Amino acid sequence: MSQEDVVNHYSDPKVRAEIAVFTRSRWVGVHCISKNRLGRPILLRYFRGGRPLRIRGQEDVEGLLKAFRGLGPRTFYGTVNLYAKLEAADDVADLGNIVGCTPTWDVDNVPEAWKGTIAAVKEVVSFLESEGLRHSVYVKWSGRGCHVHIHERAFSNEIRERFPPLDIGYAVVGYVNMKLERRFSEISGSIPGSPLRVDNEMDVQRLFTCPLSLHKELDRVCVCIDLNDLDNFTPEWAAVGAYRHFEGWNRWEEGEGDALAERACTVVGSCPSRPSHRGRRNPPLDEQIGRWVKKE
Repeated sequence: MSQEDVVNHYSDPKVRAEIAVFTRSRWVGVHCISKNRLGRPILLRYFRGGRPLRIRGQEDVEGLLKAFRGLGPRTFYGTVNLYAKLEAADDVADLGNIVGCTPTWDVDNVPEAWKGTIAAVKEVVSFLESEGLRHSVYVKWSGRGCHVHIHERAFSNEIRERFPPLDIGYAVVGYVNMKLERRFSEISGSIPGSPLRVDNEMDVQRLFTCPLSLHKELDRVCVCIDLNDLDNFTPEWAAVGAYRHFEGWNRWEEGEGDALAERACTVVGSCPSRPSHRGRRNPPLDEQIGRWVKKE
């Protein structure tokens, strides 16, 4: 895709709106076509001056595209964590500033083995349903694999007062993976050449692709899939200019994840991840790139 094609994709108000909804209160990352002095693609996390990137509305999506147009912005990411404030670099280092977390399974695979990816997704969705999560789960096809998310508002204020949100996210993903480890292995083994992995990647730095964002390398759109359509999905649903996207992904039922969260936190325990400390408040732009990031 040319940069003009990228700009045209993000000129669609629906695309900007979906990105804005997903990233609200999240720390944002913008993956660019340009490379840094080490030859690595640039991933922006801060404005100049050290303020974390954030998006409050779809006009901010357009603003970021314009502000960094010289670098060729292509892909939008949001953290698994939601923050009370995002005004200074220290805000993303403060675990007490995290007010919510989106438990996420990164079902990683090669695109050619997409049927195995969907099979693993269905196992996660089915298990979550058996645990009472029927209205707060959504699935995205990221371009190479899938993300299964539990909406952060499925966990009540009461459970988030008992357990830190990041601990809930880490424990819930770890607990489900522990229960489904054998099934994931069976699925991978049944498809030749499939390197299927479903790791627990929940940590304070983790980013995931926004709905309707372009993939960082593939000419594909990150689309949400209606859970009732998982059996009908094909990767062609992610085609640029002809994508098929489930707009009803942003739904939840508050509290329906509480029982699973309590059980998981008891069994798995807290998240071992902690943010590292930087030696300066306002690092140069090229030193910001990739420093705090582990991206899909």
